[in-house]
Amino acid sequence: MNYQLVVRICLTFGFFFEFCEGGSAPRFALAQQIKVEADSRYGGVTWMQNAAEYRLLTQQTYRLALAQLSVSFHDRQWSADEAQIVAGGFEQKSPAIILDIDETVLDNSAFNARNIVQGKQYTTESWNAWCQEGQADAIPGALEFVKGAAGLGVTIFYLTNRVDEVKAATIKNLNELGFAATDENVLTLNEAAGRGDDKVSRRALVAEQHRIVMLVGDSMSDLCTGMDVPNTKRRNEVAAEKVDLMGSRWIMLPNPVYGGWQRGLPKAEQALHTKLK
Repeated sequence: MNYQLVVRICLTFGFFFEFCEGGSAPRFALAQQIKVEADSRYGGVTWMQNAAEYRLLTQQTYRLALAQLSVSFHDRQWSADEAQIVAGGFEQKSPAIILDIDETVLDNSAFNARNIVQGKQYTTESWNAWCQEGQADAIPGALEFVKGAAGLGVTIFYLTNRVDEVKAATIKNLNELGFAATDENVLTLNEAAGRGDDKVSRRALVAEQHRIVMLVGDSMSDLCTGMDVPNTKRRNEVAAEKVDLMGSRWIMLPNPVYGGWQRGLPKAEQALHTKLK
């Protein structure tokens, strides 16, 4: 049998094969066809990677954020951190901003696209491997904003739920894109060390020496507490209470691919509001 011809035919029509030991004939089986369009992440990832609207939206958001920052950071009564506002005594501290990293500063859509193409779901192991690769791109507008903020004399901090294990690779990725990242201003997650995933403890570390004048993220948990609940109604109630802080002290970037909002979704069609009678 002409096995080379058979192999070419199998590859053409979506079969996979493996060669057996001892020179025996290869075994054949029908390969699983991955329909990328059917993946729930497909629309969000393709929008991020291709839509002019996404780029314009993030650039617009960051331009407006810089305009707001250039006015508000002079006001010593101004803080963006709710805990710092309650505690008081921040008026004479130097101004700082805190940015989330993933989907706020770094674009990880290539990681999600890879998973879609390969038919895989997110895992901690694959995510950490991606972080170690250091291949994330910059979110459009982020670098210009950070440079503009630094030019005003505002200290930049990056607060991320990436773990300590990938911190060095994350700093390298950021620096290669032009962000001035260091071991001191990149605050990673370490539950054992008291740096929890709610980010409150790490914002408190910044607040010890700085007046936090702006928070930037793609999730409400980057900005405040009370959002880590698996209930869509409650999350929206909390968000409604905070709406006056949006666009001034708090800046939100779009992320249609993943986030805390997914945990609270009703099941299947119950999450859809059709308004059909």
